[in-house]
Amino acid sequence: MIIGHILIIDDEIINAETMKDTLEDVNYSVVLAADAAQAKTMVEIQTFDLVMMDVWMPGQDGMSLLEEWMNGGFSTPVVMMSGHAEHQDVVKAIRLGAVDFLKKPLHDILPLVRKILSEQAIQVEKQLSGIDFDLPLKSARNIFEKQYFDHHLQENNHNIAKVAELAGLERTTLYRKLKDLGIDKK
Repeated sequence: MIIGHILIIDDEIINAETMKDTLEDVNYSVVLAADAAQAKTMVEIQTFDLVMMDVWMPGQDGMSLLEEWMNGGFSTPVVMMSGHAEHQDVVKAIRLGAVDFLKKPLHDILPLVRKILSEQAIQVEKQLSGIDFDLPLKSARNIFEKQYFDHHLQENNHNIAKVAELAGLERTTLYRKLKDLGIDKK
């Protein structure tokens, strides 16, 4: 079972292959690109959960590609990598939108990849549901119920009898619940 789709952009093929082997051993799907041009093509035809990109590459360098992508609304997390990065490179990459900066040669990249992808999954889950799972259960349930009843009231022209039937509630119970949630019945 594949647990994440990762794009590695690195012109140092031995480094890229080593990372790929490490990640594929634990069921990540990995695609390699040797330069920015290949990476742009890959991003157009595939969706990735994480991009790991070298700073120094032939042609367009990683920093300018990062800047181009971030200015274009790229939402996939990007980790920059370099074997000889200066402090200002790290700061610049983070300011441009990279989620992390790794010094090559990489040692034990799995904890970082797992951390980034799990944080991303939590954010996606929160965005999809609109519910903050850090809330107490009653608060989260109230948010869900408000969304549920707002949706069904709109879909059914505010027909209380129909919404009560859909929800499996008596009309009087539904009226009480709508009042408690602060939902206008009209």
